[in-house]
Amino acid sequence: MRNLYRVLFFGFLFFLYWFFSFSRVPFGDALGLVNTAEINQFTDNTTVFGKFLYTNFLIGFKTIFGLDSISAARFFNLIFSVLTLAVLFFALKLKFKKERVAYLGTLIFALSFTYWKQTEIIEVYTFNSFWVALYIYFTIRFLAHRKSSLLFISSLILGLSLWSHVQNIMLIPGWLFLCFKSYKSNQIKVLPSIIVFAAFAFGLYFLAFLNGYDTSKVFGSGNSDWVTGSFKKGIFGFSKNMAVAVGYLVYNFWMFIIPGFFVFFQKIKSFRYNQNIFYALSFLVPFSFATIYNVSDNYVFFLNAYLFFIFFIVEGLLVLRNQYLRIYRIFSVSVFCIPFFYLVSYFLVSKTPQGQQFDREKSNKGGLSYYLFPWMRGNVGVLEYYLDEKTPADPMDFMYKNCQEFLKLRKSKNSLEDIKKM
Repeated sequence: MRNLYRVLFFGFLFFLYWFFSFSRVPFGDALGLVNTAEINQFTDNTTVFGKFLYTNFLIGFKTIFGLDSISAARFFNLIFSVLTLAVLFFALKLKFKKERVAYLGTLIFALSFTYWKQTEIIEVYTFNSFWVALYIYFTIRFLAHRKSSLLFISSLILGLSLWSHVQNIMLIPGWLFLCFKSYKSNQIKVLPSIIVFAAFAFGLYFLAFLNGYDTSKVFGSGNSDWVTGSFKKGIFGFSKNMAVAVGYLVYNFWMFIIPGFFVFFQKIKSFRYNQNIFYALSFLVPFSFATIYNVSDNYVFFLNAYLFFIFFIVEGLLVLRNQYLRIYRIFSVSVFCIPFFYLVSYFLVSKTPQGQQFDREKSNKGGLSYYLFPWMRGNVGVLEYYLDEKTPADPMDFMYKNCQEFLKLRKSKNSLEDIKKM
């Protein structure tokens, strides 16, 4: 019966995501990834532009199931989104030994704005979250059983995750601390784990060199302002970044940040306990990086930190259950209100002059709803916008270039009007 409940739970999440998924290819990098699927070629490019794991998995998925490029990219994203949640569920159950709180924690994360939003579009971040969730799961198993083989698997997955997205280097400080303390305190054999991680990390450089790619682009895009600009903001700039980061956290987890912060600060105060240091580092380093990273869509870079923060939330909820059962029940039931919080936020912001002005300025993307709702059903499509004769052509706009490339790839199969509706 327990397995049936699990199937129903994850089946519900898949249906929810599918129902609210984009109606037309959205803005951002989505169409570029669709073009990758349309070209239908495996890649040996291990730089940040090659998206090695994502591209090859996507092409393999499209080839096996014989799907259209848009459908392939959509279902690939949906499947890995739910697989990520499944791994997170078992990680929560493993750590806290309670199935109900594993369901609760998974649902809180599943309905969080950033994760839900990324599930509804075509992007690499939910695919990347799958590898990070796997790393967390095997790390928790290692912390529970203290077997060197589990640390080896955890290190292998972390190294492999770098082939998914370079931002996972921010998890290295926590991993290094784990290896150091495991060797020092428990005499765990950590050398094989370090070797396998290094093999995957430097393998990116090695393959890039062999295949003639620019090795400086393996862990960097070449856009220096994204990195150097992050450190030139001054006190006011950093303060603003921190306020935005906390705002993102609140909008993702609502009242659940209260038990989450409670546990986080408890762990900070108990830094002598090795596991606390690991969890704190694994949350703080990615969170701090995403906070100061000088890109307009830095909200997606918080996902790795959120995958650890959900463990703080669940631990805090267990504290509430043990001490304040009525409050715990209120928190538990409120998880089903999360979609209504997004609706209420939209209603309140849309009534302000600033919200109305923002809605007009961003009307090309769908206005305020695009930024405050995680779901994408009925969205404005990038193709219908950029291929409209009324839209001024900017050859330097990467989304315009993606639209022109897609048009070339599909014009022999579809009319211009049909393409605009995709």
